[in-house]
Amino acid sequence: MRLLFLFLLAPVVSVELSYKSLAAFKQYMEIADRSMLERASSPKTVVMLNGSADPVIQPWDKTNPRDVPDALIHDWVGAVFVPRAKVADAVAVLQDVPHYPQIYSGDILSARLESREGNHLKVLFRVLRKNVVTVVLETEYDVDYRRISDTRTQVWSRSTRIAEVDDSGTPNERVRRPDSGWGFLWRLNTYWHLEERDGGLLMECRAVSLTRDIPFALAWIVKPMVTSLPREALAGTLQKTRAAVIARAARR
Repeated sequence: MRLLFLFLLAPVVSVELSYKSLAAFKQYMEIADRSMLERASSPKTVVMLNGSADPVIQPWDKTNPRDVPDALIHDWVGAVFVPRAKVADAVAVLQDVPHYPQIYSGDILSARLESREGNHLKVLFRVLRKNVVTVVLETEYDVDYRRISDTRTQVWSRSTRIAEVDDSGTPNERVRRPDSGWGFLWRLNTYWHLEERDGGLLMECRAVSLTRDIPFALAWIVKPMVTSLPREALAGTLQKTRAAVIARAARR
């Protein structure tokens, strides 16, 4: 009965990314880029770690999510420390795209390296997002690896296409037109800051995403998906990346 209800509801909640929403996101990203360029040379950490192996997650600033026309911008940053690891270990894990379904099991269903030119990669993922409802997304990214020094590297990732997939993995599978559908994720840009210090590796990850706004009548469906998932996804990414980096460092 619940699935039938959601099926009947789908046309009602279907939305499209507006020009005003995208313009606001682009303006926000210009500011985010500048702050990450400053972070590249700053000795100060963004997140205060507590000695735990679990990642520490916090909003980038007090206004999170940020209301923009017809949408929300979510900006979370997290960090975790990996003893005895090197920048090269993390870079090797992050560039091992074919093994992402194993590294990020349960989140990434498939992954493919589309092209590589030096430190610039184009990648394609099928990802799973699940809270009140389950959504499969086909996502493409441009990824740049920026070596700052022997002990510092940043990785900048920009989503170039995000499309919802109906009936994924079945004969009826259909990839929707980008920027349409439920609107749980329209854009996702991430920054990794990798820095060797204190006998190990500090891994900071900042995730900036654009989602639909929250209509009052559908808050029970939309709100959990667009407010809790960005934070949960970032925590999971850091945890799983840390585990893979530990395994990589142990083989060195």
